[in-house]
Amino acid sequence: MDDDLTKRVAEKVRQVLGERETVRLEAPAPRSEERLPGGARPLKVAIGSDHRGFTLKGQLAEYMAELGHSVVDCGMKEGEPRDYPDIALAVAEKVARGLCDRGVLIDMVGVGSAIAANKIKGIRAGTCYDVEAARSSRLHNDANVLVLGSSFVNRGLARRMVRIWLETPFEGGRHQKRVDKIARLEKEGLDTRF
Repeated sequence: MDDDLTKRVAEKVRQVLGERETVRLEAPAPRSEERLPGGARPLKVAIGSDHRGFTLKGQLAEYMAELGHSVVDCGMKEGEPRDYPDIALAVAEKVARGLCDRGVLIDMVGVGSAIAANKIKGIRAGTCYDVEAARSSRLHNDANVLVLGSSFVNRGLARRMVRIWLETPFEGGRHQKRVDKIARLEKEGLDTRF
């Protein structure tokens, strides 16, 4: 949406709703026929963080938008304390329901958010600390949520990891049977009552 049109629409909404309402306009999600440089399809990515990942979340959301992806901010908002399981649920739910193609979570270490997200059926969240782990999580595990620890990953590394992770397709082949086994474990579970 161009800036002039955005301003006119926001002004009209303020006229109708009054100043008490907050107006937030976002560009529409990319159409499926649109392509990024290199031919990749733009993705809709859910992103969320707790207070320890808040700054990095904002930087990565902006970077993903620059890359041509649509970004859905699932929280936290500035000044709004939230626990990482709540944010992990918000991101994982968007991905599991098919409302977003992928998700990115950021907390202090990255482990807690991955544990929480992986409790949601259909989620394959992986905590990554380097580019090769991020690439492998997509290539071999078909990870649909990338989890970062803000205490271990700086802005530059996080940007490289996110770009590679978003660009890397699932390889399938011999890896598909392993991903299918994970899906069966998720479906069947383990009855620990014996």
